[in-house]
Amino acid sequence: MADFFDKIKQSVEKGVTTVSVKSKEALDSSKIKGEINILQQRRRTATEELGNIVYTMFTRKDFDEARLKEKCEKIAEIDSQLEVKQEELRQLHVKSQEVLGKPIIVGTCECGAKIAEGAKFCGKCGRKIAT
Repeated sequence: MADFFDKIKQSVEKGVTTVSVKSKEALDSSKIKGEINILQQRRRTATEELGNIVYTMFTRKDFDEARLKEKCEKIAEIDSQLEVKQEELRQLHVKSQEVLGKPIIVGTCECGAKIAEGAKFCGKCGRKIAT
């Protein structure tokens, strides 16, 4: 009988841990996605500004390469920040999976099956996984 209650206790603890980890991941993920949306909006605005500048320069036949370069560098910096945020989001998911003891998906096989970290063969079709 004690084994039965121990199993129930373990199941409840696992459920509580899962809910806790998933809710923290959702909260943190939401924050990062908000930051990504802000950066994407900044990028759209900067790209539109660049387009307007180029068009104005074209119509006036007065190209200012330094000004164009400055705008392009600004867009490149935003792209860099976006990459950092995307990686933060990926790492957040990986940490949650590790805490929950779930396999970390690192890719997809040619057959469409998901490939877990450390897998040598596809679990669906049996193909050898390239490292």
